[in-house]
Amino acid sequence: MNSSSSDFSHSTKIMFVKSLRRCLSLLMLTSIHTLRNRTQAFPFATTLRCKLYHPNSSAFAPSISPRVLSSELHSKKLSDVENDLNGASLRKLTVKELKEKIKQLNVPVKLSKLKLKSDCIDFLTQYYKTNSLDNNDIAVEKELDNKVTPLRRTRIRAMPRLDSSLGVEPNDDQGVSSPKDIIFDKVLKRYPPLRLLYESSDDEKNLNDALSAHMHPSAYKSFTGLGEMDVRQKYHPMLTNMTSSDLDLVTVGTASCVPGITRGVSCTALRLQWRRNQGNKMKGKGTSATTPSTGGIWIFDCGESTQLQIQRTGSIRPGKISKIFITHAHGDHSFGLPGLMCIMGQDRDREGPPLEIYGPEGLRTWLRICIRYSVSRIVPPYRVHELMDIPMAPEWNQGRMKNGRYFYRDDTRSVGYRNEMWGVKGLAGEDQISWITRAPMINLEPSTQFGEIEGGRDIYPRYDHPKCVDGAPIWEVEDEGDVKVYAAPMSHGVPCVGYVVEEDSKPGRLRNDIVEPIVKRNILALKEGGMRTPMKIMAVIKDLPEGASYTFPDGTVVRQNDVVEPARDGRKVVICGDTADARAIAGLAEGADVLVHESTNAFLSGIDKDTNKAEVARDAKIHGHSTPGIAGDFAKQIGAKRLVLNHFSSRYKGDQSLESISIMTRIEQEAIKASGLKEDKVAAAWDFMILPIPSN
Repeated sequence: MNSSSSDFSHSTKIMFVKSLRRCLSLLMLTSIHTLRNRTQAFPFATTLRCKLYHPNSSAFAPSISPRVLSSELHSKKLSDVENDLNGASLRKLTVKELKEKIKQLNVPVKLSKLKLKSDCIDFLTQYYKTNSLDNNDIAVEKELDNKVTPLRRTRIRAMPRLDSSLGVEPNDDQGVSSPKDIIFDKVLKRYPPLRLLYESSDDEKNLNDALSAHMHPSAYKSFTGLGEMDVRQKYHPMLTNMTSSDLDLVTVGTASCVPGITRGVSCTALRLQWRRNQGNKMKGKGTSATTPSTGGIWIFDCGESTQLQIQRTGSIRPGKISKIFITHAHGDHSFGLPGLMCIMGQDRDREGPPLEIYGPEGLRTWLRICIRYSVSRIVPPYRVHELMDIPMAPEWNQGRMKNGRYFYRDDTRSVGYRNEMWGVKGLAGEDQISWITRAPMINLEPSTQFGEIEGGRDIYPRYDHPKCVDGAPIWEVEDEGDVKVYAAPMSHGVPCVGYVVEEDSKPGRLRNDIVEPIVKRNILALKEGGMRTPMKIMAVIKDLPEGASYTFPDGTVVRQNDVVEPARDGRKVVICGDTADARAIAGLAEGADVLVHESTNAFLSGIDKDTNKAEVARDAKIHGHSTPGIAGDFAKQIGAKRLVLNHFSSRYKGDQSLESISIMTRIEQEAIKASGLKEDKVAAAWDFMILPIPSN
């Protein structure tokens, strides 16, 4: 029994050894196969020396090398080494592929510091030159003995490679710059503080001293300045040569959907720097008297967290807001309204003019419920004017379930829907469970205890307005004498409008160089005639009716047409709501001084994979939104003088980092190409951008 047990144990050991040898043989064969594949990616791949077990023999094969097994493969490996050492093969790879190569090197380097393709190529070339002494067995034996030459610990800068025009000599071995290199160079030329930041040494004091010439200290310490302290406010081409004006635009929030760390959601402010008390000449339901107005600040859309955004800047004072215009009901355009009204009530004279709020049908009841439910008695006196009967665009149809949800009809190859009439879809009563249908049935009367006062108007559309386009209606929203506000429908998934603020024409300027010498020549005679201040006669001449004249005591006749320049056109600002097509507002918007148009998504080659420009545009339209190309096309159609893009996807950050500004610059370039405008006439807005609108 002991003998048989011993034999059994011995045979088991033999079987175990044979199995182990077979496993080792398979492992070595697999290693060689893997090594053959890796030699194409790793020019300094090791030469594996091993003994192979032959399954039909108890002997081991002699030592062999992959190079001996395939001289052709070895030659290819040496060729790859030469190409990688001079960067020829590396330049054919993408940035992502280059970073994968670096990851596989297993060396201590932060990939986040290698921002450009040229940085990755320089790093790999340096590594190969350091670790591959030659193309012979020296490198092979070093690899075999696990004695890899350590990487020289040189600092890899985040600074992109610049050309000689910036005072930095380009690398002759670099070859043609990648598109990312080019856009980074463009951004660094445009914004000197960014260039200083990325060229800086580790000496923080020297960096701060250099930046102090360009930025306010509170901005460059963290490089997160807001409003006037943003680096773009000083160096963006649209703002570089701008001077102050009595009318300007402030982009309080520029994101879509939800607020983020670097962008708030939709909110645009128009600051009317002059004061007026001309009264509201519009009369409507519930009012028979004129409404006093003090100008101030007008807000367009009030998305979630708007009250926080306004508290982050000194450019907007809540107590100076006199009007709020809502484009549509989506939360990123309306959720911030109750909260903003609460902080306005803390800094407002309750005996002064009420806050005027304008928006789509149903807004009055919704706001009344929000304030009453939250017991927000702190809100200022207000009233709501509703834009009634806002139709859906013809290209939007209800789904098969007929539940009030509309879908964009993808007629990219046909424009047949343009022949359909506006004003027949999306109105109150069509969907029995929609808010605009049910809101009038809610029995909740206004209460002055919760801020609401009488005088809110129901503003109905006009289909016979001379500026109507394709049968779309126009709302005459407000008329304050020297400024008028109109609205027109947008192509979106819910009833939505865009607003046009139009300033009346201004009288022409008096030619002082002609009139003043005549007045001075007649100054004594004018005094003798009873005029205490003869120079005031210049104002009388300026206000003469067209074609009239004035005769001075010495017989000089001054005709109004000869000394007064032609009337100057008033300024026009167009603020579109969310839209896939703004064509309905084109008549009102023609010749706009500033067009604010949404640009939710964009196709950026090298960043957006497995898609193309047409597919991105189609997807944007399906969701009721636009791209920079769509915005640029509309700006070209109406002859806009300036284009401001906003309502960006959360993909596009609004901070001052090189990456973020570079992406927004690419978005601007797409709009510039579509619109035909110059680069100083197009801006991808950031939060608290301030754009003065000069007089014509």
